[in-house]
Amino acid sequence: MKQNARRLLWLLPVAVLTLLLGAALHLLLPRHRPPGAEVRPAGPAGGLNVLIVGKDARALNPAEDKGTSRIKRQERAHADIIIIAHINVDRPAVSLVAVPRDLLVEVPGITRAGSPTDFTNMEKVNHAYAIGGERLLRRTLERLLGIPIHRTVAFDFDSFRIVFDLLRPFVGMLEIHGRRLAGREDALRFARQRNNLPFDDVDRCRNAVTLVREVIRRTWWLADTRLGDGLLRRVLAVVGPDADLTGDEVSQVAGRLRQARFNPAAVRLAVLVGYGADVTLSRYGMTLSCYLPVYREIEKQARAFLRDEAATGALDFMTQQHFSVPAYVEAGHLLPATDSAAALPFDATGMDSATLATRLAELRTQPDSADSQPGR
Repeated sequence: MKQNARRLLWLLPVAVLTLLLGAALHLLLPRHRPPGAEVRPAGPAGGLNVLIVGKDARALNPAEDKGTSRIKRQERAHADIIIIAHINVDRPAVSLVAVPRDLLVEVPGITRAGSPTDFTNMEKVNHAYAIGGERLLRRTLERLLGIPIHRTVAFDFDSFRIVFDLLRPFVGMLEIHGRRLAGREDALRFARQRNNLPFDDVDRCRNAVTLVREVIRRTWWLADTRLGDGLLRRVLAVVGPDADLTGDEVSQVAGRLRQARFNPAAVRLAVLVGYGADVTLSRYGMTLSCYLPVYREIEKQARAFLRDEAATGALDFMTQQHFSVPAYVEAGHLLPATDSAAALPFDATGMDSATLATRLAELRTQPDSADSQPGR
């Protein structure tokens, strides 16, 4: 009897350990998918473009702004952080492309710029979100970059904090660009900061995409597992109606990337190239600090990071040392608000942005046309 009892006492922890190990393997091993169960992403050739927005919606009651639950916030908000996540499951490749919030763009149905360089009649890209929400921001970016955007997920201060808390056990202590992010408030400040940074909003863009990449890198081992699926459901429940991305879509994409042996350390980062300038915007009758799009470089970036074309020499990050300033911003100011396409000494209708930049540069070398050049 005593010998049997000792044997049972020895077998009990082994059985418990076996059960725990089996449960862990059940949660962590990739799920088996029956034939035909796979759903391809919405984009062409297995591509999927997801718009990630960090919005500055303020709390209606600041006393409730504790980040422990979703509270009532302003309905209209600016998009302070704008990132396009491009996923190609066939290559496989993932890119995170940040858009500076002050980049001047043509907003469909809202602005009527007379030419691609009539910046005074354009609008800051982050205002597009305040005017027409994610739908208008999607249309604006699709027009700027020539790509479809298939899904959107937006975070306010509450959802960012709650999601960061959910991920924290898997992410651990983060240190990015020499900054230790001990908790959600540190991470939120890091993602939002733009003042006192050498390149202002461009540095904020860099920080934001680097933070997202680090979270992806540290949680990738959960991809296409039951534990990962459960965590994903909780994240999407927190975000709620601010996302039209479904858990099944994310799981399918993650599964295909994992099958293709995608390396999360290879996530590519980019910030759309712009040039800082003070511009008087006609919509407001005010001079504001803006970023002017450097079209030639933006087109290279779109081809390299969003359309997976062959190497084009595109910049991974914007610094003023890495690109030549185009002729249309060299003078330091833009076409006055009364100018239109007619102010150009040639017809720019239908001209792509790279051709336009080349044509404007040629004009600068012609002394007899100096008086009609933009910015003169």
